[in-house]
Amino acid sequence: MKKNTILILITLLLLPVMALGCQSKGLDTGEPAVILELTYDDFTAQPNITRDIEITRPKSLTVTLYSNPTTGFQWGEVAVISQSNIIEQVSHNFVEPQVSRGVVGAPGKDVWVFDSKAAGNATIKFSYGRPWEGGEKDTWTVTLNVTVK
Repeated sequence: MKKNTILILITLLLLPVMALGCQSKGLDTGEPAVILELTYDDFTAQPNITRDIEITRPKSLTVTLYSNPTTGFQWGEVAVISQSNIIEQVSHNFVEPQVSRGVVGAPGKDVWVFDSKAAGNATIKFSYGRPWEGGEKDTWTVTLNVTVK
């Protein structure tokens, strides 16, 4: 019974992400959406990561970041976007681990989806820290310099 409840919960959490992947906006240029995934190993090698990302309109950007909220650390719910008229956040979900279901303390992933709105440049920033510490002691940061064409 408990396994069925967890499976249903995971399915419900993944449905919005899958639905966004299936929806089409504007003309399809035949190019895939841009996907960026950063793992625990990426952050232990370099805690402050900067990447340059290029998107062709009307494609989207999916960002997946390692996360373990059981430690008290978490990513901000809303990413900080410099130009929301160029790119906007349409969703953010925490995805529980598949292998370690039911294991207390197992890490998962935070997944954000952004839609390109207009041509131009924007910066998207993410911070991983303990919110009650005021963000001054962020353990990890990600800065994405996004160019939408």
